[in-house]
Amino acid sequence: MGGALVGMLVLLLVVTIFALSNLGTVTINFLQVAIYTGPLALIVVGAGVLGALLTYLASLIHHVRQIRHIRNLEERLRAHEEPLTAPLGTAAGEDR
Repeated sequence: MGGALVGMLVLLLVVTIFALSNLGTVTINFLQVAIYTGPLALIVVGAGVLGALLTYLASLIHHVRQIRHIRNLEERLRAHEEPLTAPLGTAAGEDR
């Protein structure tokens, strides 16, 4: 857990240095219409965050399918397990 925290702090430091190094203003056009004018760093970091979010959302479909498949397999396994007929600690042919 500590290694992940250190990694996140290093990443935050790198992004901060990047943002402070790229303060130039750029214009983003879509179909010849200016939709955003702002710092280059904000656009690059925003594009990275948007890409990560889209990747995460796309992976959710796969994870939901895996969870359903695992539940189905667990139900099939429970259906094929034999119930215990004798209480624990006693043998089936033992007389009292």
